[in-house]
Amino acid sequence: MEYIDILNENGVRTGEMLSRDETHRGGYWHRAVIAAVVNDKNEILMQQRSITKDKFPGLWDLSVAAHIVAGEDAVSALVRELNEEIGVVISKKIQVKDCRFVSSFKNIHHWDDKKLGPVDEHAFYEFFVVNLNIPEKALNFNDGEVQDVKWMSLFEVKKMAKENKLHPRTEWIGEISKYLSV
Repeated sequence: MEYIDILNENGVRTGEMLSRDETHRGGYWHRAVIAAVVNDKNEILMQQRSITKDKFPGLWDLSVAAHIVAGEDAVSALVRELNEEIGVVISKKIQVKDCRFVSSFKNIHHWDDKKLGPVDEHAFYEFFVVNLNIPEKALNFNDGEVQDVKWMSLFEVKKMAKENKLHPRTEWIGEISKYLSV
């Protein structure tokens, strides 16, 4: 079982580590990493969350989103999740230098978990952009977390947000808008 470092509301580690479920059940602050994979056309690789996920099943989300486990840094979590969620391996072709830190933000969002009941997730997010050109067909998502992927324009992403088809953690949209306009 993986444990998560618990933080206070200012983002400072408390020294306590809990399981993912305990962290969510207690509404504790913790760290997470999210990443937008962006191609040369300035399209964002979006993933559709598996219908079997306990949290926001079937909604569209960024390319990668994950908890940062205890003792792990954000870049290591990003590398791990790129592989686990969409089958992208950081190697000679795709390097850590292709992963750019963009911003950090706090978010609280609510959902009704099948096991835990009502949950208010309190997370500090580290947001990265990964520059990568890869066909959708070349991506592997066999871990049951992702059911589909699609390259989308920023316009399409914003439209989906207005239609409530995205995971409710949408602060990244403003940040990616600035990033893509540079």
